[in-house]
Amino acid sequence: MNRFSSETFETSSHSEELDFIFDGEHNDIDEIVFNNRDFKQNIKTYIRLIRKKTGFFIRKKCKKDFTNILFLTLDCPPYTINSVRDDSPLEYIDKMRQQYPDKDIRVLIPIFNLNEEKAKPAKRIHLRSFELERTSVSFEFFTRNRTFEAVLYKFPKNDKNVQVYGLYSPSFSFCRDIQEISRLQNLVSFIKAARICIKKLSSEKFRPDIVHSENIPFYLGAEFEAGLPSQVKVLQVIKDFTQINLVKTEAFWAAINLANKSGMKKICRDNVIKKCIASLFNLHNTKRFYQMKECLNFIYKNFYKFRKFIDKGEDIDENIIFNRLNTRILQLFPQLAYEDEQYFNPMMYTLKRADFWAVPSKTYYDEIFENPLLSGKMFNRIEKTKDKSTWLSFGTEIKEEKIYQEFNTEDFREKRVKNKTMLLKELSIESVKTNFTDPSLFNNKEVKIIGNLDTFYDSPLFFVNMGTEIFANGVDIMFNTILKLFELHKNIQAIICIKDGLKVKFIKSWVDFLSSNKYLNGRWIFIDGEVNEGKFLAGSDIILLPRRANTTNVIHFHAMHYGCVPIASRSGILNDTISDIFDDITYGCGFKTKKSLLCKDDPNELFLSPVLKALNLYQNNPSSWNLLVKNCINYDSGWKFKTLEKYNRIYNELM
Repeated sequence: MNRFSSETFETSSHSEELDFIFDGEHNDIDEIVFNNRDFKQNIKTYIRLIRKKTGFFIRKKCKKDFTNILFLTLDCPPYTINSVRDDSPLEYIDKMRQQYPDKDIRVLIPIFNLNEEKAKPAKRIHLRSFELERTSVSFEFFTRNRTFEAVLYKFPKNDKNVQVYGLYSPSFSFCRDIQEISRLQNLVSFIKAARICIKKLSSEKFRPDIVHSENIPFYLGAEFEAGLPSQVKVLQVIKDFTQINLVKTEAFWAAINLANKSGMKKICRDNVIKKCIASLFNLHNTKRFYQMKECLNFIYKNFYKFRKFIDKGEDIDENIIFNRLNTRILQLFPQLAYEDEQYFNPMMYTLKRADFWAVPSKTYYDEIFENPLLSGKMFNRIEKTKDKSTWLSFGTEIKEEKIYQEFNTEDFREKRVKNKTMLLKELSIESVKTNFTDPSLFNNKEVKIIGNLDTFYDSPLFFVNMGTEIFANGVDIMFNTILKLFELHKNIQAIICIKDGLKVKFIKSWVDFLSSNKYLNGRWIFIDGEVNEGKFLAGSDIILLPRRANTTNVIHFHAMHYGCVPIASRSGILNDTISDIFDDITYGCGFKTKKSLLCKDDPNELFLSPVLKALNLYQNNPSSWNLLVKNCINYDSGWKFKTLEKYNRIYNELM
C-alpha cells in the first residue's frame, strides 16, 4: 500500500492549530482553546503550538535544521519568455512557506533568449526589464562535443519574496522560448549545467536538500556523468507521460548530446562509427581533409535536415548510414536501449533513479496503471516504481482582472449579461471591419481576427482558448463539436482563440471551411493571438475543454471564477476539480463526458453529449443554470491545507 495514497493526513487538533496560525479571523488563542468543549485536547494543541513557535525561532538561528528545496522548472512567470502556464511556482512556494516556515524553497530556471557566445555575460543582464545580479557560482561543463561556460544569476526579489535563480550558458540561453529549450539537444545542456550548479550552490549559502523537478527529466544523461551528492534527494513531478514519450530520439543523436569526454573518445575511436560519419560527411561536402570533430559538429547542426524517412523515398543512403550508427551506438552504450525500445527515452532514467515521483492528478495516477495507452512504452517502468510514487493536487489564486461590469453571487443575474453585451459589440462586424475592437481584449497588437458575432445576446456564447497541440488539447474535437451544433441548427455563437493557430494547416483548413459557409456568418469568430481571458470569460456562457492529455492548465478555474461554465473531458485534473451538475445537483459546477476521451468510443460523440445537456439546461431551465453559475463563482480553487500537507509529507519522507 502506497503510504502517500491516502488523503487522511490532518487531525482535528492539527487543523485547529493551523486555523489559528494562518486564519486572520482569530484574534486571540483563548477563543480556540478555552471556549472549546474538549479543553484537555486543546491544551495539548496550545502546548504544541508554543513548542512549534519556539522551535521555529531556534531553527532560524541554526540553519542546518532547515530543509532547503530547489524548485527546478523551465517555466516561471513572469521571469520566463512566452510562458505557457497560467499558474506560477511562486504562488505555490508562498503558500507552502506560510504553512511550513521551516522550508526554504527557491527556484532555478534557464535564462532564455540571450546569445552571448562571443562575449562573456556582463554582471548585469537586461532581460525583459529584469536586472540580474551575478553570483559567485560559475563553472565549465562538457556537452555536444564542446566545453561551455555557465554562470548563475539572481533575479530581483518579487512580491512573494521568493528567490529565483537564472542559469546562463551559451549552450542553451540562445533559445527563444520554452518550446525550443524543451528539445533534447538544448534540454540536455540545461540539465547538465543545473546538476553541477546544484552541487555548487553551497557557496551561495544555500545547499539544496531536495530538488523538486517539475516536468523535466532531471536524470537526463546521468549514465554518462557523475551524479549528485548522496544527500540530495529528487522529487520528480510528471504532468503527462504521453507528451514526454512522443519524442522518439535515436541512439546516435542521444549519445552525441549525452556522452561525456570519455564517452566521446569511445565514439571517435570506433572504426565503424568513423567510417559511417565520413560517408555521411562526404555526401554533403567536397573537402578532401577533415577531422572527426569537424564531422560531428557538421552532423549535429544539420541532423534534422539529414534524417529522412525511407517510406517517403528520400535519401535512402543517409537512412542506411544512420541505422548503422544507431546499431553501433547501442553496442557501445547498451544502457541507451530499454527493453524493446530502440531509442533513448529520457524519462526512463528519471523514473529509475529519482527518489520519488508524482503526477498532479488523482484520476490520471489511477489511469496510468490501468490503461497502458496513457503511459505507452513507459508502462513497465511505471509499474516497477509504483511504491515510490503518488498523486498530488494543486491550486491557484485567481487574480482579479478588469472586466466591463463587476458582479458577485448576489447580482450576477443582472450584471453579468452586461459583459456579454459589451463583448458581442466589440466583436461585431462593425468593430472588426473598422479595427475599432477594444484593444484591452488582447495582450499585443499582433492579433488576426477572422469572422464576427451578431450583437443579439439571447443565444449561448461558447468560448475556446487553447494551444496548437491538436491531439493533447482536442482541437479536432472542438471544431467537430461546434460544426455539429451548427448542423443541428442550434442557436449558438462561438469565440475560438488559438495563438499561432493559422500557422497550423489543420486549424487553418477548419477556419477556411467556416469562412466559406455564408450561412454561418455572425455566428463565430476566430482570434489568432494572445487574449486577456478575464473579459472573454466574464461575457461567455460556456468554455469547451475537450482535452485528451493531462495538461495542468488552470483556465477552468479562471472560467468558473467569472461564471463561465466548463464542459470538459473526464480525464486528469479536469475530472478531479470539476463536479458534474448531474453527479452533484447541489454543488455541481460544470459538465463532463461519461468516459475519458482516450477510450475506444468516438471522442466526438462523447464530448457532444454533455454539450447538448448544457444547451438544454441553459435554454429550458434558467433557475438551474443560475445555480450552476453561482456554484462556479463560489468555487474555491486555492491552495488548501490538505493539498500542501501532502507535498510536505513527501518532502519530510525524502529527508
